[in-house]
Amino acid sequence: MKQKKKYWIISIFFGMMFTVLSCTGVEKSLQANETQVENKLARMASAAGQLDSPMVKSLAYQVIVNNDTLDVWQETCYDLAENGGQTDVHTALFTYVPGTQVKIICSSSFSNFTLSPKRLDIPVTKNGNELTFTIPEYYNYALAIPGRAPLLLFGSPNYSAYKQGAVVFAKGIHHGVNGVFKLESNKTYYLEEGAILRGKVLIENVSNVKLIGRGYIDDRTAPVAGNFVKVYRSQHVELRGFGVRHAALGWQVDMVNSSNVDVSHLNLLSFGQNNDGLDLGSGCQDVHFSHCFIGSGDDGFGWHATNAAADGETPLLNCHAHDCMIWKNQVGVGIRIGSSLETSSVEQLTFKDIDIAKMAWGGHSVAIPHSDWADVKNITFEGIRDETSGNTRFVLMYIKQNANSNPVYRPGTISDIRFIDCVSSATAAIFEGYDADHMIKDVTFKNVKVGGRDMLQSDIVANSFTSNITVVN
Repeated sequence: MKQKKKYWIISIFFGMMFTVLSCTGVEKSLQANETQVENKLARMASAAGQLDSPMVKSLAYQVIVNNDTLDVWQETCYDLAENGGQTDVHTALFTYVPGTQVKIICSSSFSNFTLSPKRLDIPVTKNGNELTFTIPEYYNYALAIPGRAPLLLFGSPNYSAYKQGAVVFAKGIHHGVNGVFKLESNKTYYLEEGAILRGKVLIENVSNVKLIGRGYIDDRTAPVAGNFVKVYRSQHVELRGFGVRHAALGWQVDMVNSSNVDVSHLNLLSFGQNNDGLDLGSGCQDVHFSHCFIGSGDDGFGWHATNAAADGETPLLNCHAHDCMIWKNQVGVGIRIGSSLETSSVEQLTFKDIDIAKMAWGGHSVAIPHSDWADVKNITFEGIRDETSGNTRFVLMYIKQNANSNPVYRPGTISDIRFIDCVSSATAAIFEGYDADHMIKDVTFKNVKVGGRDMLQSDIVANSFTSNITVVN
């Protein structure tokens, strides 16, 4: 959530103690401030957020895929202080092949359940405590049974072909130099299943780098604040298959001024303060996300431009996300463009088949809160499905100065935005332009369902500095 651009507030739960620290300018992408704050908070975060056993064998679920019994883990993940500082989920990794058969055996009886994504409408056979189903060519699933921690299934292709000639992290715990794994150009890094990189990953000023496998980037036993997997000023990068487990304040995956990046089949589980999922910043071009599970405490996707002075004003251009699931806590929104947009333009972005399976507080499915000067244009949201029942917030767009704006404020524009085949239980779609020269215009809703019905033109709430916002069914 970009509402912390000027001030970060970290809430760390330790016993019954609640500590709040306010630090100016922490999230200026590549600035020394981040390092300073990380050093300052490291000991507190380690003491308060540390988990001695973040993964133990699950006693709640058994999972059998194509007659193979999987390891199912009860994972304890970072959460907001008001939620007790931690939350449990159950997880299993599987290798997808066409026609995969899944059987889930629960440890006790139950009546109701939800299998996400709902849009696939997968036939499920229930026999006592067992559920069986055949999955289509999709990779992530969430089983929610009322009153129980969810079961999350993370699928992917077989990555073993990448192992030959790679730098291999074998099963076990690996420590980075000073807590950081700095990846080098022209190398493939392979994480075997069960490999744990204990520290941050930094991909900076490099090219032709691959980080691939079914291991984890995980600091839950020694958390340090700050953005966790960082791709800065780099080109031709692949990130595939691994899990991200951050246990302190900071975005889980962040990219700035990087291009030709392909990200697929990641699974992220961090539910605390500022734990955005997959974030992009200024100058990112041709970045593509697919088949990722985004368990986040803040925005699922947060695409922005926070600091023109540090990062320049190269457009955020031609980036896409498809077939991803968002499982979100009670801060932030599903998909956010903004609010800091200190760059020349943000354009040619596409989000397709994004399933918001959980959004605890009922935040907006999609928001473009524009607090700076970029021209935001040519963005498509297709097949965005918010499964949150009772949600009242669907879309929010505005252009105005707020606490996140550059001190020298200049308004921007928003135009040519398309919503196609989207579904939400919410009906509110709110638009607020700035003035006659800085408007929100040419926004189309086509075949959109809200509140269990076709969207209506009367669902649009807009001020006088908007134009041509239309609903077509």
